[in-house]
Amino acid sequence: MNRNGIPAYVVHNNPGFRVSWFENKTPIVYWRGSIIDRLHGKVKRRFQPDQVVELHIKGGKSRTIGSDDIIAIPELYGPDLAWAYGKGIKKVVLNQNCYLTFNGYSLNKDRLISPYHDPDTLATLVNSKDGEDYLRHAFPELSLYRFRLSIDPNTFYYQEKKKKQLCFSRIKNQQDAMQVINILKFRGALEDFEIVPFINLPQAEVARIYRDSAVFLSFGYPEGFGLPAAEAMASGCVVIGFHGGGGREFFNPEFSYPIEQGDIVGFAKTVEHVIQTYRQAPETMAQKGRLAANFIRETYSLALEEQEIVSAWRAILAKFNSV
Repeated sequence: MNRNGIPAYVVHNNPGFRVSWFENKTPIVYWRGSIIDRLHGKVKRRFQPDQVVELHIKGGKSRTIGSDDIIAIPELYGPDLAWAYGKGIKKVVLNQNCYLTFNGYSLNKDRLISPYHDPDTLATLVNSKDGEDYLRHAFPELSLYRFRLSIDPNTFYYQEKKKKQLCFSRIKNQQDAMQVINILKFRGALEDFEIVPFINLPQAEVARIYRDSAVFLSFGYPEGFGLPAAEAMASGCVVIGFHGGGGREFFNPEFSYPIEQGDIVGFAKTVEHVIQTYRQAPETMAQKGRLAANFIRETYSLALEEQEIVSAWRAILAKFNSV
């Protein structure tokens, strides 16, 4: 955004914090949410309901986020998202996992509080076709902009030479992973294949594992997009598993093996079939890896992500300036 003339920064709650698992030079400010600030905000909301409740920050050009600003907030902050974080400040909801949209909501049919209906909310950004369909159905009048995530080709790139290796993220549905791996193990299907589960590794190390691996197992569900599976495809892995909803748009059966959610036996059978094919006709699997890598590179490029995000924000800013 800054590169395209739209001043922007990330707001972190913890002073001095910066994401370290990938390289970034993002401008950052830090929220000064002291007890006094919070009490002042509560008093202002109660006795001056028409007044803007500014958010106090440090590290930027201004000491506050106020009515001249727009704040983008994740979907998982719940139904009071627009009201609780700077009343009167215009918001954009960054919804990266539609299946978390209603976290913290009520089953009471008469409680209709939601940031998606709040006058402070200008728009919602969403990162998958699945998320777009979900939110358009839930909130038909929503001002919604879909953008594509990018897979960095300098980090996740095709490698032809592969090891007989299965990899997967241990963060995703460990119980399902345990079942699938053990079915394969006790059937003697793994033999010459190594199993590489990973968790909390730097991005560069994860990318190296993908490049070395012939197969990636996707256990994620639900998924707003399913970034690990897409990154693995970009690295030439044959991907087997759950698309999680959001990954439906790139789990093409031409070069991957989508499994119906919860079908553990079907998952294990498919992995065993792929391993056998890899042993007997490795070029067949290599071709699937090439097709997957080409598809991801062309569909989720850095240029397309930048173009779609900037286009969305220019439309949002035009709306903001006309209010």
